[in-house]
Amino acid sequence: MTSLAHKMADFVFSLRYEDLPAPVVAAARRHLADSLACMVGAFHAEAVKAVRRYALSLGGRPEATLIGTQQKVPAGLAALVNGTMVRYLDANDIFASRGGSDTGHFSDAVPALLALAERHRHSGKELVTCVVAAYELQGALAEAFHFMRRGYHALTQVPWTLPIVAARLMGASPGAAVHACGLSGTTGMVLNSWLKPSAAIPMIKAVAVGLAAQRAVEAAALAALGVTAPEDALETAFARLGPLDSVPAEPGRFDLLGRRWTMTRNILKAYPSQIYTQAAVQAALALRRRGVTAERVETLTLYGHRNVCGGVQGSPQAFAPATREAADHSTPFVMAMALLRGRLTPKEYEGAPWENPEVRALMARIKLVREPERDRALDSEGKLGVRLVARLQDGTTEAVEVGQPKGHPDAPFDENDLLDKMGWLLEGVASSDAPRRLLAACARLETEDDVQALLRACRV
Repeated sequence: MTSLAHKMADFVFSLRYEDLPAPVVAAARRHLADSLACMVGAFHAEAVKAVRRYALSLGGRPEATLIGTQQKVPAGLAALVNGTMVRYLDANDIFASRGGSDTGHFSDAVPALLALAERHRHSGKELVTCVVAAYELQGALAEAFHFMRRGYHALTQVPWTLPIVAARLMGASPGAAVHACGLSGTTGMVLNSWLKPSAAIPMIKAVAVGLAAQRAVEAAALAALGVTAPEDALETAFARLGPLDSVPAEPGRFDLLGRRWTMTRNILKAYPSQIYTQAAVQAALALRRRGVTAERVETLTLYGHRNVCGGVQGSPQAFAPATREAADHSTPFVMAMALLRGRLTPKEYEGAPWENPEVRALMARIKLVREPERDRALDSEGKLGVRLVARLQDGTTEAVEVGQPKGHPDAPFDENDLLDKMGWLLEGVASSDAPRRLLAACARLETEDDVQALLRACRV
C-alpha cells in the first residue's frame, strides 16, 4: 500500500508551475506578500531579537538571509528566526476550515521555503510552486486529521508536510522526502501546551513555529544524506492517536491533491489578533465609525460562537491579559482597543495597554454571549460572524452584524485592502513606500531568476 508520505511526495515532486490554476497563483502571490510583511513587521519584537541573537551567535555558512537584514546564517537557523517573525504579530494567514476540521497558519512554512530557495538559487517560479505545494499539503492534512481535538496544536501540520517540499528545494529524491517526513513528524508533534485560558501566554506561541520549521529543514537535509525513518509514520500517528467518533480521520483527502485546490481558501487577516476575534474587532470598529465612543457605552454585548465567546478568547483570564501573546487572543481586549483607538494594529499593543485603567474599565463592561445557532453555523459552514450590541448611557442601543470577517474568502481583500494592511504592519519599521515595493516584487516574482529582489524589498 502506498503510504500517505509517498502520496504527498508524488504530488510535490510532480507539480509544475504550469499546472497551477491562475486563481491559485494569484492567491500564492498575495499570501507571500502578506507573510513577508508580517515578518518585517515583527522585526523589533523581543522574542524575534532573542532568536536572531541566538542564530547569529552560532555562526556557520552564510546560506540564507535573516529577513529585514543583510545578514546570512545556515538555512535551518534562518527558518528558525524568520519562522518566529511570521507568527509573532498573530497577523499571518489562516485556513478557512469547514465542517469542524482543523485550521492552521499555512504561511508558517513560507520562511523555510524562502530560505531554501535562496540557498539553492531557485527561480521565482519554483518558489511560487513550492509555496502552493506546502499550502496544499497542509490543507489536505488539516481536513484529513484533527490534531487540535487530540491535544496537539495545528502547527503539527508543519513537521509532517514541510520536509517534503524542503526536500524538493534541496534537490533530494522523492524517496528521501518520504524519510524526511518520518524524521520530522515523528519527533516534532507539537503539544498544544499554550493555547488554553491563561492571563500570561508565553513567547512559545511564535517561537514554536520557528522551531518546527528548523526541524523540518534539518530533517530534509539528513534524509538527503541517507538517514531513514518509517515510511508510514503518518499512518502510525493517526492510529496511535485514534479516531474520534464525531469527526473521523479522512486519509482519503490526500487522493485529491492536485485535483481540489485549497490555496484560495485561506484567510488574510484584517487585524493582528486571533482569527476568531476578527469579526468582533470589525464590529467594534463599525460602532466607532457610527460615533459610538467608550465614554458613551454602558455595556457592550457580543453574541457569537464558542470560539469567540468562550475558550481562550472569552475565558475569565481573557478579561485580564498580562502579556502581548495573551492580549491578541483576548476578545474583550481587542474589542476595547478597537473602540478606544479606532483601529487595531501592532501599535495598539505597545506599552502594555492591558494594564491601563481605561482599557480595563471598558473590558469590564463587555459581555460575551455564546449562541448555539452560531456554534452550528461555525461547524457546518465555517461561519465566523458575530452580532455586537452597544447599550449607551442615554438608554439607546446600536447594533452591528458581521457575517464573515474582512479578508475571509467569502469577504475577500482587494489590492487596496492588502496594501492598507501591509502599511500598518510596516509602520515605523520600513519606509512608507515599502508596501508597494514588496507587493510589486511578489507580483513579478515569476519573472525573476532568483529571490534576491524579494529579499531586498524586505529590508528594514
